Amino acid sequence: MGDLIKLPESQAPAFTDTRSMLNLWWSEQTRRPMTSPANIKRVVDRAIDSGWTLEECYKALEITWGFTEPAFEVALRRIKDEEEGKYGKVGARIISLRKERKRRQRND
Repeated sequence: MGDLIKLPESQAPAFTDTRSMLNLWWSEQTRRPMTSPANIKRVVDRAIDSGWTLEECYKALEITWGFTEPAFEVALRRIKDEEEGKYGKVGARIISLRKERKRRQRND
């Protein structure tokens, strides 16, 4: 058997606002969703108001084509569970604290 080749993981870019994130996601779609962009934005805004990050929402858009609140929440929770499985709850907490510290240092 051959050796395993580790492929680089694609990182979601750092977004500044919902509009730029959705514009990037929309431009990457070869087949556009039948749901209107306004409805997709409404679901994403609701997720952000509930405490999810733009990066998590971007990843969830890649998973689901059901742009209802329950379907989008399932995609968000799936991402969260997969990331926690990679590092464990403690590791995920350390990473989130590190990101928070870096964000605060940039703002100072």
